[in-house]
Amino acid sequence: MTKTLCLGVCLWMAAPAVADDWPQLQHDGARTGRTADSVAPPFRARWIWMGPSVTLRNKDSQAGWTDDLTARSGFSYAVPASVSFTIADSVQPVLSAGRLFVGTLDGNAYAIDANDGSTVWTGSIAGGTWATGAVSGTVVVFVTLTGKVIGLNTASGTQAWVFDSGRSFTGAPCVAGSSVVIADHGGNVTALNPANGAQLWRTRLAAPVHGGLAADGTAVYIGAENMTLYKLSLSTGAIQASRAVRGQSFRMLWPVVFNNRVYAHTVGTPVIGSEYIMESLMAGSADLAAEEANIARWLTGDTNGGQWSDAGADWRHLFTMNTSDLTEPFTILAGPADGVGCPAHPTVVDNSGRVLTYFKTRYPKLTKIGAFGTNYSIDVAGINTTTGHRVPIDNGKLANPWPWETDNLYGMSVGGTYLWLRQNFRGTQMINLADSTARGVTAEVRNRDGGMFNFDVVYKDQMPTIGVSQNSPLGRTAPIISGSRVYIAENFGITAIEHKP
Repeated sequence: MTKTLCLGVCLWMAAPAVADDWPQLQHDGARTGRTADSVAPPFRARWIWMGPSVTLRNKDSQAGWTDDLTARSGFSYAVPASVSFTIADSVQPVLSAGRLFVGTLDGNAYAIDANDGSTVWTGSIAGGTWATGAVSGTVVVFVTLTGKVIGLNTASGTQAWVFDSGRSFTGAPCVAGSSVVIADHGGNVTALNPANGAQLWRTRLAAPVHGGLAADGTAVYIGAENMTLYKLSLSTGAIQASRAVRGQSFRMLWPVVFNNRVYAHTVGTPVIGSEYIMESLMAGSADLAAEEANIARWLTGDTNGGQWSDAGADWRHLFTMNTSDLTEPFTILAGPADGVGCPAHPTVVDNSGRVLTYFKTRYPKLTKIGAFGTNYSIDVAGINTTTGHRVPIDNGKLANPWPWETDNLYGMSVGGTYLWLRQNFRGTQMINLADSTARGVTAEVRNRDGGMFNFDVVYKDQMPTIGVSQNSPLGRTAPIISGSRVYIAENFGITAIEHKP
């Protein structure tokens, strides 16, 4: 073999696979929340960005970097006591062409180099945002709390255009085809040209829109606060179908579109959370089939002669509809699985084509037996797309993630065979869907809320937490995965996670 050929082969073998960008909320317009890119445990922090003036870079990750980011008992990273901004709980970073983009509640947006965590630019999004941005071409789009939609040039952060909707936004923009679609608190759904901000169409719904939206190749799906899901033409904005669902709101939620079905999530009407709800039903269910048959009755309000006193149709919070006409082919047999201000996270789609969600159950197959707030458990399983029954993920053992609570569950995303689980209070965990191994990945404080978080990345050993500029609205958002790294939005910054050799 010639030296030239050998060098070429060696460089090819050493070159990383092309990373899959994550340009908008949950990766794509359909909000599937998945990528084939995969990062295997164990993990370490590659870098931690905490504003333009502070980036910690792990000395073990690259020659010349100097920060000690090895997590261990009694040790805190060299993090500041506070930062001058706040990233809302409901925000994911997005990634395109090697740069991460994130907006804050304080009116700034940032571009961050995905490799080393350096700040590329700071841009203005006056009014601030609590929604994830979206990249289309050379523009990153942010919606704001004051009703402005702002397109920034991805190269420089300068303003490319601004569109004034006149009403607040709390749901992320959706890039679909050649449009970016937005929906505001006035009930206006608007399609813009992402290159110049020109309005393509605008449709007024019968109620405000507080949550998000999703799209396939021909239509946009969106929930309004009259508790109706709408299907709009992507090309014209015309309303093509609608369906009323139960619940009190779509806030903090978005639809998911997959295989000619749309999965719509609502905030349940009861506001008491999910602790010790449905316990008598599970206690009297001899096996999984009996439990599902009982849940079907329970969700209609059947109290089983008074034995299920908490039964009620208002516990329904997850609905599936045919994308063609929004007819509902079946009831998804999932009881309540979250609360304390945050609804259960929308479904994600894994790389085996399973639509995953949380199921409260006596018979878990993936997660664990037992959880705080129930005598039984919360499992993650697929939804049978023909019947609405559960499709357990059974690898012959349970993953046993910690902590696991009925009212403090996690945002979900999928990278390869790994299910990533994230919330700001409890941190980040990972479950391998192929073998049911679990791992604690990040925690803000090691000793917190009566627990000891011996995770791979721990910012501080003791309270207090890292201070931010203002209180964040509650939300559940998952990590994003691209190439050989996972990126996590904290209230105080962005962290890049990589495999620890």
